[in-house]
Amino acid sequence: MNEQYLHLLWRTKRLPMHLLHTVDHLPVKILHIGFYNTASGPDFFNGRIELDGMQHSGNIEMHVKSSDWYAHGHQTDDAYNNVILHVVYEHDRMVFIEGIPIPTVELKPYIDLEHFRRTLDFTIQTSSIPCRAQLKDCPSPIVWNQVEGMMLARLARKKLLVDQLAEQLSSDPRKVLFHLIAQAFGMKTNALPFQELAHRIPFERIIKAGKKQVESIVFGASGLIHESIPADDYQQELTREWQFQSHRLQIHPSNAHSWHFKGCRPAGFPTLRLAQFAAFIERMNWSESFWELPVAKIKLHLEEALTTAPSDYWTDHYHFGKKRQTRASSAMSLASAHVVIINSVVPFLWWLSDVLAVPVFREKAQTLLELLPAEKNALLSEWKENGIGAKSAAESQGLIELKNELCNKKQCLQCKIGMQLLKR
Repeated sequence: MNEQYLHLLWRTKRLPMHLLHTVDHLPVKILHIGFYNTASGPDFFNGRIELDGMQHSGNIEMHVKSSDWYAHGHQTDDAYNNVILHVVYEHDRMVFIEGIPIPTVELKPYIDLEHFRRTLDFTIQTSSIPCRAQLKDCPSPIVWNQVEGMMLARLARKKLLVDQLAEQLSSDPRKVLFHLIAQAFGMKTNALPFQELAHRIPFERIIKAGKKQVESIVFGASGLIHESIPADDYQQELTREWQFQSHRLQIHPSNAHSWHFKGCRPAGFPTLRLAQFAAFIERMNWSESFWELPVAKIKLHLEEALTTAPSDYWTDHYHFGKKRQTRASSAMSLASAHVVIINSVVPFLWWLSDVLAVPVFREKAQTLLELLPAEKNALLSEWKENGIGAKSAAESQGLIELKNELCNKKQCLQCKIGMQLLKR
């Protein structure tokens, strides 16, 4: 037996509530089970009961054994002084608050052990989705309500990461966005060197520079062009411009060895990503008024800026001095552009809403996710195989968060889907 299971029974009222009585045989009428508390303190706040003809309002605490009250040190914690009912699986010791015994209900006679074993099976499943066998039995509105809640939780969690980044930077929201987009350009493999690059580049200067200057600053600050290495005409041109810009702007290059080529396909090589990043910087509308536009126009401009093709050199090359076998588009794919938007622009707008106290930016963040197509990856394919297919990025982001934060951690009793399936 465990407390989480007792919480489940209480929250879902999967008990003969009309038959409950205290260990000293007084009938208890549960007028309100209280509000479930997942933080510290009593398990259920503001419950109401009727005992021996008198109504009581206060908190309700649950334990496997009555003696756990003392084992957990509640007798010295003032937060528990307003407990009006102690609900336990097994009563083994009377508990007192300021010398007065707490009314105690023992649930052992009412526990359905078969249901408990089924619940336990959920939480010890080796499957990455513990309820996959029963998922088809959960009503669709409950599934998608949980997914939406997880999408909002994911945005709130990412907003905290943006808070940490903003503390390191100036108060200019545009600079925060610049750093978020740079990190997103690196995807998983090169996120860290892209972060370092963003710190080295003077944001206010580069967004006003021309195409040639932007490319030279981006590649020069990355550390991937060197005077001593034999170079083709394009690299020589970049190097000459970098020499001028680095002296003028006092920029020092990163360590070239921090960039990861291994594990990347040529289309994802950091050199090509840097060329795309430079093209994006020059094409992007960095004005603060840009975010006042309708969401559909914001989406369209972001897609156009992110898929802007870099210099012609990159249609023939994927690295300095290394030619492609055939000419190909050097622009970022639309699918990759959507990933960048999801991982940078959406959390930025959510953060901006809080910083400026403008709720409309939060609405725009959510609408943008709803307008973008669902991502494609192994995790989402697994959901689809089990009958849950995302139709938008809002749904795919919710499914990713649900899998990572609840399914992987076997937190079925914190999930509306799990709760629904375990009520049966």
